[in-house]
Amino acid sequence: MTMNVSKVWVDSDYVHILTDGGQELRERIADYPRLRQASAEALQDYETDRYGISWRTLNEDLCFECFVPVA
Repeated sequence: MTMNVSKVWVDSDYVHILTDGGQELRERIADYPRLRQASAEALQDYETDRYGISWRTLNEDLCFECFVPVA
């Protein structure tokens, strides 16, 4: 599944995405040990592609699908 994501941002507690359909989804940074232990600067050093978000320096990837709640 590929999601159309128009915006990605990271704050001190969450990784957020905004879909083209206007849905805002988020994942808790605390749920990912590498992200939880990273500096604020390292959290902002990410890249995106059509499948997800990568923090190369942290060796962490999140696919956009993981932001969708399981029903």
